[in-house]
Amino acid sequence: MKKLKHIYHNNRQAPIALIDQGVVSGAGFVTGVLLARFLGLSSYGVFAMSWLVVLFFGSIQQAFLIAPLQTLLPKKQEHERDAFMNMMFLQQLIFALVVAAVTFLFCRFSSLMFFDSLELRSVEIIMPLAVLTFVMNEFFRKMFFVQGRNITALVLDIISYSTQIVGLVGVAYLHQLNLQRAIIIIALSNSISSTYGILKVKRIEFHFTAFGAHLKETWNYSGWLIGTSLLQWFSGNFFIVTAGGILGPVAVGAIRMAQNIIGVLNILFLAMENFIPSNAAKIYHDKGLKNLYAYLRQVMMVAGAITFMLILCIVIFSRQIIDVLYGHDYVKYEHVLFGFALLYLFVFTGLLLRFFIRTVEKNRDIFISYALSAGFSLLLAAPMVSTFGMSGVFAGLILTQVIVQLWYLYSLKSELVVVWK
Repeated sequence: MKKLKHIYHNNRQAPIALIDQGVVSGAGFVTGVLLARFLGLSSYGVFAMSWLVVLFFGSIQQAFLIAPLQTLLPKKQEHERDAFMNMMFLQQLIFALVVAAVTFLFCRFSSLMFFDSLELRSVEIIMPLAVLTFVMNEFFRKMFFVQGRNITALVLDIISYSTQIVGLVGVAYLHQLNLQRAIIIIALSNSISSTYGILKVKRIEFHFTAFGAHLKETWNYSGWLIGTSLLQWFSGNFFIVTAGGILGPVAVGAIRMAQNIIGVLNILFLAMENFIPSNAAKIYHDKGLKNLYAYLRQVMMVAGAITFMLILCIVIFSRQIIDVLYGHDYVKYEHVLFGFALLYLFVFTGLLLRFFIRTVEKNRDIFISYALSAGFSLLLAAPMVSTFGMSGVFAGLILTQVIVQLWYLYSLKSELVVVWK
């Protein structure tokens, strides 16, 4: 009981973070079910491929903005935090405008040169707005959590995802839901919640003369992480992109369907992202390496038990889950769900190791690990998928996780020797 009380004391944000992530992941789950049912597996696969653009810029944002916000802000003196927060907000605004412009140019160029699909061409105008509102909404929720304004972050997500689901259900009820309208509804819901976020931001003062020094500071921290996020995106998604090219959009739709079910674990994983980096940074700064290790070990014990039990339940009742959510025709893709269940065991262990790496600021080693795994993906994705089909996709995804985590352990050998002693 003393250990449980100690864990709770160090993770007081956890209940609200879990509720918030439950809202986010639950809404994503419902959205996935609605789109798969009303668009069909093939069009749902096209949606999943289109949404990879949003996730691509979201991964860059995580490295360039969210990680410095979570790790550097807690280390600041009290009188320095407001100025740092103001500069982070300015950095976010510039980033959002830049990625929206890049998305527009990419979509226009791609539609002229490569796209031969009417569905893909139909989203080239709305995708920049979808990207812009997504990254703004994500920044606001992370900012509120870092500031300890957990209820505000929860309300922001309730606004975003309730309007999204209501919009999708309403249009689907009218039999008017298609790929373009789905992305428009998602972009508009994020616009509404981002407006709420702007209204809840405390007084902002931009001192542009200090922006250069601030950008240098955050770049020194996140430079390796940005390269890592690009490599991580290719490492984690290249096998899926290859599956779309070789096996077709139906395969991508089946993969996304299984991701949607196993995504219940993201309630835990992403909730951990909301508070563990900040807590770990404080503990490491105030109490040192051994206490950091003890904290992460406690988190791994509790979160690991929850992760294993959830995966076991999903595997045991896989056929019933797929049948109820998507219909009997989708049960034949049960093996895809098994593949993701095994993959997520590796994802969990990698998550804790990455928290350790980020806290001791060995971000260069995260970059190297994903460089190795991305190189593996680029070299072997096509032959593995073409030879082994869906089994090759999951074998490749698991091997990329193994490569990353072996390098993590190698890079942490000096720290592990200290805590072992």
